[in-house]
Amino acid sequence: MSQIYNLIDEIPDAERFLESAGTCYGKNYQTAISGFFTQFKDTFFYANIIQFLIVALMYVNIGKGKYWDILFYASASGFVGASIENATVAYICQESERKKNYKVISFLIAEFFWITCEYSIPFLNLIKMKAFSKGSMAKTINYAILGLFLPFTLCRFAIGFERMNKGILSSQKISNLHGYAFGFMAIADILCTISILYFIQKHSKKSFNASNISSYIKHSSYTILIAVDIVSFLLSTLSIITNFGMFADYIPSSIATPFHCLKSSFVLILASDALLFKYGATAGSSINASSSCNSVKLQNYNNEFNNNSNNNNNGKGSNLYKVNNNHIIDVNSKSTTSGLKTLTNSSSNTTNNMSTTQNSSIYHSASYNTSNIIAPQKSILKNYTTNIKTSPNLYSQVIYDGEPHFGGYFHQQ
Repeated sequence: MSQIYNLIDEIPDAERFLESAGTCYGKNYQTAISGFFTQFKDTFFYANIIQFLIVALMYVNIGKGKYWDILFYASASGFVGASIENATVAYICQESERKKNYKVISFLIAEFFWITCEYSIPFLNLIKMKAFSKGSMAKTINYAILGLFLPFTLCRFAIGFERMNKGILSSQKISNLHGYAFGFMAIADILCTISILYFIQKHSKKSFNASNISSYIKHSSYTILIAVDIVSFLLSTLSIITNFGMFADYIPSSIATPFHCLKSSFVLILASDALLFKYGATAGSSINASSSCNSVKLQNYNNEFNNNSNNNNNGKGSNLYKVNNNHIIDVNSKSTTSGLKTLTNSSSNTTNNMSTTQNSSIYHSASYNTSNIIAPQKSILKNYTTNIKTSPNLYSQVIYDGEPHFGGYFHQQ
């Protein structure tokens, strides 16, 4: 019996337990379940999980249209692909599986989801381009993006077959195939970005498209588009050159890892950019609508006041006063002033028996300071509130209710 155990010990570990395989090195899981939960420490696995959760939350609350549909399905595909891959790693990296070599079909199955997740980026950029592109050139670019999908898919399936046959996640051949796949995707991304910039420059002066272009330039981040292109290009280049010739001797292959991590979060980055675009467009529309409403109210108020001022009494001035933008009061009429409180000069030390008509034409600071419609100490707060959320009633009170030139009486509502 001991001889059998000795023979088993002499069998070398499977290739996937080598450091170069990037699969089971340093992983000796006792069970598949504990191994799966331990895999959550893996950056790529966690990135796809949190990406799916956040994008799904955005999609449920504000996501509408084809762009958000693609974002959601891309994040879901990344989550499923990462789950399949890491669950497989948890199983094949158990201590009891160290001596076994077999084909891992689940690695090939995961490639279907990786293809959907990764090539969604060029399709998302293609949707952005369609907002500005017209004519035969736009169709040519569209066909080019679709055409690049074929070699990208072939490279990804080649990666899947290599992983399935050897039961490993990484090798020099797999790294090269990754570089080619990233290269085709980078070409598609760069082509979309250049096309978007070209069509914007070409059609920016045309009236039929000016509003859309202005809104897009104002709210959408071209930095995101360019950053995606740069990361994809560097990832493709570094994945290839670090496995060839003299570059492999001086440049470590791990230099491409940060760019690969960024690439795994592209869907979340684009979803955040889309959310900011939606928020900016909504906020801009609300501010413009509110400003227009207040401008109309201001113009109407000035027109009404000027008309009342011109109705003078033999050139001696008007006895009519507009209060709180609601009522007109004749200060010489007893019927309109009977329910109003007479103002007194609280700052004077002498007591003069002044008539109601005389007091009514005098403005006093004490009356202004005790008004419950507007208080001087709250003027900053009211102005700040107006800037944040404009209310027509608030705007009219802040500007007009405290103006001393419009009479000494205030109508309490």
